[in-house]
Amino acid sequence: MRGRHGGNIWSLLEKGISPAEILDFSVDLNPLGPPPGWEAVLREGLQEAVLYPDPAYRDLRQAIAAAEGISPDRVLPGNGTADLIHLITRWIKPERAAVAVPTFTEYERAVRADGGEVIPCPLQEQNGFLPGPAPETGAQLLFLCNPNNPTGRIWPRDRLLEWLVSCDRQGITAVVDEAYMDFVEDDLRVSAVGWLDRFPRLIVLRSMTKSFAVPGLRLGYLAASETIVSELGGIQPPWPVNGSAALAGRWLAGQKGYLEESRRSIRIFRQGLWEQLQKLPDLRCVPSEANFILCRLAGPVWGARRLAAALAERGILIRTCDDFTGLEEDRFFRIAVRRPEQNERLLRALKEIFGHAG
Repeated sequence: MRGRHGGNIWSLLEKGISPAEILDFSVDLNPLGPPPGWEAVLREGLQEAVLYPDPAYRDLRQAIAAAEGISPDRVLPGNGTADLIHLITRWIKPERAAVAVPTFTEYERAVRADGGEVIPCPLQEQNGFLPGPAPETGAQLLFLCNPNNPTGRIWPRDRLLEWLVSCDRQGITAVVDEAYMDFVEDDLRVSAVGWLDRFPRLIVLRSMTKSFAVPGLRLGYLAASETIVSELGGIQPPWPVNGSAALAGRWLAGQKGYLEESRRSIRIFRQGLWEQLQKLPDLRCVPSEANFILCRLAGPVWGARRLAAALAERGILIRTCDDFTGLEEDRFFRIAVRRPEQNERLLRALKEIFGHAG
C-alpha cells in the first residue's frame, strides 16, 4: 500500500461531487497555475509521443543547466522528485539514513524500502520547527527539505551550511530537497546548488511540476557532481521522462519571469490567508516562507481528521498530517496557499465549522 500524499480528489468524485465544486488545498502547487502559452507547448508535445525520447535528454539537461548556471553533466532529470528519492536510496542502500523531521514522508519510505534504518533528527515545535546544531548520527545519508514540507520554514543559511559541513566531515551524502525553493522570496532564497563544488557528496533535488502547477507531468531533476550523476544515471531505468514531458521541461526551464511573478503573488496571497487564519482562536499557524501553511488545532473539540471530513463535505480538501514523523497525532493539517477568492471560500467554511460569526 503506497503512502498517502495530497491531491486525492478522486475520493470526492466517487461521492458525486462535481470537479468544478472541488477546491483542493491538500496539494502545494503554484496557485497561478501553468504559465501562459502552456497549452501550445502541450500540443507540440503530442508529436513527441510517436518517438522514443533522447536517452541522454541532452536538450532538457542543457535547458535546466542554463537556468541553474551549472554544467549539463551535473543534471539528472527524473519522473518527479519522488522517483529520484528512491533512485538515491537504491544507489546508496544506506544501513542508516538521517532525516530532519517532520518532513516529506517519501524519504523515510525510500530508506526503508531499501532495507535501511531511519534516524530522525527532530525539528522541535517549540523552536518554530527550525533546525538546531548538526547532529552526529552515524548515518551514510541525510535527507532535509528546504523550505521544509510541511512546516514551510526555510533553513537559515548558516545553519544549513553547518549541517553540510558536518556531513562532509562524516562522509555522509547530503540530499537537500528544494522542491519549494522557487516560491521563496528573493531575500531568503539560498539554493544549495551553488555549493556543489564545495561538497562533492551533495545532491540537490528540484521539482518543475510544483513550480509550474503541472503535477500530472511528473518532472523533476537533481543537481550533483558529475560522478554522482553518472552513477545514478547508470542505474536509472531507460527513458525515465517521457518525450512530451521532456519537451515541456525544456520550455519551462526558461520561464524565470513567470516564477518571479509567482513569488510576488504568493507573498501577497499567503499574507492575506495567514492574517485571517490567525483570527481563528481554534488554530495556531506556523510561519511559512513557502506556498503552504501548517496549522495546529488548539482546542479539544476538533481533530484534524474530523475537520478534514467536515471540509470534504463542502468540497474542500486539506492535508492531514498524521503520517508526518514528529507531529502530534490528529492535531496538525496543512493547507496550500491559493488565490484570494479560493482562500476566502476556505476561511468561510472554517468559520462555519468552528461556529464563528462571519
